[in-house]
Amino acid sequence: LYLRIMSFAAQQAGDALWCSAWREADGELTIKQRASVDTSLLLYCSWFCPFAQRAWIALEEKGVQYKYVEINPYEVDPQEPGGYTKKPLKLEVKQAMYPDFVACSPRGLVPAINNAGERVWESLQVIEYLDEKFSHGPPLLPADPHKRAMVRIWADHCTNRIQKSYYSMLMEQDALKQAEMRELFFTECRALARAMDPSGPFFLGKDFSMLECAFAPFWQRCLWVGSYYRGLQFPKDADFERLDKWWDACLRRPSVARTLVCKERLISSYKQYSQNTGTTDYARSIQSGLSATSRASFEAAIAASSGLPRGLVLLAAAGAIFSAGWLAASR
Repeated sequence: LYLRIMSFAAQQAGDALWCSAWREADGELTIKQRASVDTSLLLYCSWFCPFAQRAWIALEEKGVQYKYVEINPYEVDPQEPGGYTKKPLKLEVKQAMYPDFVACSPRGLVPAINNAGERVWESLQVIEYLDEKFSHGPPLLPADPHKRAMVRIWADHCTNRIQKSYYSMLMEQDALKQAEMRELFFTECRALARAMDPSGPFFLGKDFSMLECAFAPFWQRCLWVGSYYRGLQFPKDADFERLDKWWDACLRRPSVARTLVCKERLISSYKQYSQNTGTTDYARSIQSGLSATSRASFEAAIAASSGLPRGLVLLAAAGAIFSAGWLAASR
């Protein structure tokens, strides 16, 4: 466990745990560019997190100058590709490693922003703050009250209905239960497709909105991660053709394209979720709807995670901070 705190997950080509088969994509290049920006607006983000990607897309869409600050809230396992796990660090470790980030996000979750002392966390709240704070750039919420309400309602549907059924399917280990979750996932996707403006391409028609920021990161993972670990294939009908049209338009949107990281790298980061051995708060929230077989995998993962004494945890975190500073200075 000490090694899992002292090690560093792969962040760019050339890092010790970077897989030679991976190729940096637009997302990695955007991170490098934005990490060097000198500005008072900081985005605390994690390249693999769909919630964080929501805020990342919004910043790119608004055309706001911001500094990208990478946060890894998980243990690092050198035996896993890239060192990636879904086993969260304790909040006190995050606080020792990333004090400015935890000051912005009291639970130590991404995304969070610090705009010259104005701190905001939670993905949709960050998007709304950015949209209201920065009038330049296209609006992410429409002026019409009903349309604005619809964007908020269906963004919530993406979070609590589509995403939950998808991750239940991904974490489920029983094949029959997986099939059940897949059908529920399809049902929730159809509901969104039928709520979209029929002319498209976006949810509201011609206008890109908070709904695209909210849903694009999850749809990316449904397509890439779901197909890899669960052989996910979508029905060929009008509802999913509408979602295909929507996704094609998102891919052509520079704000979305600039956040798309290496596909193979992203897939690797979801390995433990596909085995239901990730122990994040979100993974815990899914367990009650899974089969006994799946819950057994999760409980075994919890049992295998033995905590370090508090003093050793903080000592390891201090060592990681020192090493991170040395690495940053040497690059």
